[in-house]
Amino acid sequence: MTGSFLHLHVALDAKDLDLDKLHPHYTVMDRGLEGDGAVIHGVEDGPCGELNMIAVSNPCVIDRTLAPEGYIVVHAYGAGNEPFDIWTSPTNDSSATKDTATEPQVSGERYQSSTYEALKNARAVPLWRAIESIIPDARDRTVLALIGSPLTHARFLRRPNGTYGAAFEDCLKDGSTPIPNFVLAGDGVFPGIGVPAVALSGASAANGMVGVVNQWMCMDELKSKGAIN
Repeated sequence: MTGSFLHLHVALDAKDLDLDKLHPHYTVMDRGLEGDGAVIHGVEDGPCGELNMIAVSNPCVIDRTLAPEGYIVVHAYGAGNEPFDIWTSPTNDSSATKDTATEPQVSGERYQSSTYEALKNARAVPLWRAIESIIPDARDRTVLALIGSPLTHARFLRRPNGTYGAAFEDCLKDGSTPIPNFVLAGDGVFPGIGVPAVALSGASAANGMVGVVNQWMCMDELKSKGAIN
């Protein structure tokens, strides 16, 4: 399985910001394509190093209605490059409850402490840098900022260790099973993780259950109804 996610969702005041000069998506290398040569948690730094490759989505460039007029939403995240273990160590923070001070923290609900908030803010620094490389005064424009940690993933998405999903080498080569008419699809099936890949695995499963002629007939019907071009 891959590592986990760290997210930064921000709402920005877009006054005097020319959205037409911005792109809907960016990939930012925080420490450069080859990393900085350091060894982080026993792994040599590189393009897939810890919080090095940061994706920044700026969807309001495509659809202005995704935020109230005069504002935009931006999402920065390190996909699959955030370790989970640093989020599960006990805290001695004085504001933590007795349970959270003595047990490993396994969900956001049980990790309501200033230590947890401080860790989120500290780990999100590269995400802020990524956004600021695109919109330099992003922090000054921020009206709302929300950080999602690996604990968020583990709790709300029910992902073991908050994982992003199956590593490429762990994916099933296809969705076939020994059970008749039962085909698997999802991020554990080739081509793997990410919305486009999952959609493709679903399409592949559907294609395997419907003949070519029937597919053409279905496409023609959808075109006639204006559902597709």
